Amino acid sequence: MSTYGLGRHVDLLVGQSRPSQTQRKLLLAHERLPRAALQTSALLRSPLTSGQATPCVLAAASSCGARPRLAPCRSALVGAPAPAAAGAPALADIPLASVINTSGMVLPEEPEGARGAVFAIYDEKQKLQYVGTTSDLRNALRSALGRRPEKTYYYKAAFLPTADPPALQAVRDAWFSECGGQPNGNRLAIERTMWQQPVDAGAISERGRKGAAEEKARQLQAVLRERGCKEDFTPNPTLLLEGQVEFLAARNLTDEELAAEREAEAERMRGRRSCSCVVDGQERVFHTSYKLKYPTAGGHMLDVSVLFDGRETNHRIIVGREYYEPFGLTPEAACEAAIALLLRAKVARATEGMLLSSQFPVNYFALGQVEQWFGEEFREEFERISGGVQLQDGTANSWKFNRIHDYGSMRNETAEQLSTALGNTDSRQVAAEVAAALAESLAEAASAARGHEQREEEEEELPRGRGILDRFF
Repeated sequence: MSTYGLGRHVDLLVGQSRPSQTQRKLLLAHERLPRAALQTSALLRSPLTSGQATPCVLAAASSCGARPRLAPCRSALVGAPAPAAAGAPALADIPLASVINTSGMVLPEEPEGARGAVFAIYDEKQKLQYVGTTSDLRNALRSALGRRPEKTYYYKAAFLPTADPPALQAVRDAWFSECGGQPNGNRLAIERTMWQQPVDAGAISERGRKGAAEEKARQLQAVLRERGCKEDFTPNPTLLLEGQVEFLAARNLTDEELAAEREAEAERMRGRRSCSCVVDGQERVFHTSYKLKYPTAGGHMLDVSVLFDGRETNHRIIVGREYYEPFGLTPEAACEAAIALLLRAKVARATEGMLLSSQFPVNYFALGQVEQWFGEEFREEFERISGGVQLQDGTANSWKFNRIHDYGSMRNETAEQLSTALGNTDSRQVAAEVAAALAESLAEAASAARGHEQREEEEEELPRGRGILDRFF
């Protein structure tokens, strides 16, 4: 029997629970074949790359007693990966792009003639999460964003003129080798399922599947809106009945629609200033647009729009002239140093309602507040943005809550007593002066009480009037 025929026969035997004696001999002979022959057999039967499934495992039979069928599984008899496509770029050489663009769309740029793509997904900290292959990059990114919005922020993609799986898998495996192994999204079974399968809403009962799935879909849609995504994500109604959430694929845009989207995005970026910030050790780019620049007595008030990670937020910022005038800078440069610091510190970019004392008022603030909150960090960021300008420590101009006025019972505090309260004398003198002040205060209170009693004794009895109740008194 040829190697091909033997390998095919062995695959079919896996689906049988009790192989015959002849079949067991065939299995033993197959195990004793040279390794090269085994690899040749595997490649002839299914030219898959490393880590892919081969048709060799029995699928679960249906409850109606149907004959068992073959299902794909991982095989140990997989040969060397197919050669990489000519000219496929290394992962490190591909620029990082945001999954949600500046217009709030998932709209990757694909070159003319591209038929397939290998893509890598990165999280907010630009850590590789998952690598996949597709013939429709836009909907592949939409699926990843809908299933794992908390881990889908950036992507890299390599485009091929073919959608042939071996060619795409060869590029993917080359990326695995470049990274020293597979990321968790490919390596761990539970992570791989979350990237490749619809979201399970976790319904406890069969009756609650649809309700749980609808609630999960609303939660995912709210997260996408918070991320600045403006595309429609419509859940698959059939899967909702099964307790799962999967968003429907978007239709392919026509050339005219694509051109209009590109033009709208270009128009959106016109007039914006490009700035940099350092987040988690990585230099990132954000864009600012100034809608209002109003001079004030102490500097300028700016209404600025900040575009970062595909999300646009609006802020009103008061910039004192001491942050730009002495250094020959513009108010915008000082403003951008504060924004870079807030992005670096991961301050919430928008707040609503009453703020807690621990929340920075990011919607409306002054640069002095940023310096008071962050101190040396802000001065370092200011120096980086301005190209070397070093701010002096401005905390001397900050509010201080030392007691310098009379608000309590110690009305007759002297300069020495105030100095003592600020810690400029020894503790024994402090205690003596405080005791004397308290004694004086108590004496004054006692004197006031005696005067009040004396006034009550001197008051004359009020004359009784003539009324209907006089007969009872």
